[in-house]
Amino acid sequence: MARVRDRRSVGSVALRGLLTAVFLVAAVMKFAAVPFEVEGFVRFGYPLWFMDVVGALQLLGAVLLWTPGCVALGAGLLAVLMAGAVGSHLLAGDPVLMPLPALVLLILLGGVAHARRSELLPSGSDTEMRQA
Repeated sequence: MARVRDRRSVGSVALRGLLTAVFLVAAVMKFAAVPFEVEGFVRFGYPLWFMDVVGALQLLGAVLLWTPGCVALGAGLLAVLMAGAVGSHLLAGDPVLMPLPALVLLILLGGVAHARRSELLPSGSDTEMRQA
């Protein structure tokens, strides 16, 4: 039983590390106004200041993935951003493969948020949830 728990812990840390790296790079690209990012926000019809807001939220989400008691909140925040990214690609008429990376990240973040959902409940609710 302890070995399974250890594997899950290592897997969780590895997944959060990967997600953190992805979102830190994405935030830096937005703050640096990399042409690829600027073109995307223009194509979606968003004002360029919104790129800084999204970058700040990505940075915040990456930090929350490592903040005790806030992992689920960080994963949820980043999942909402990825849902927005998927929707933006679809509404812009991009090819079906364009939103695929955001969709994969959305699924992974949803898994992290689900696995850590007990962080979002009041402390007494965790016991009640197990009994249900």
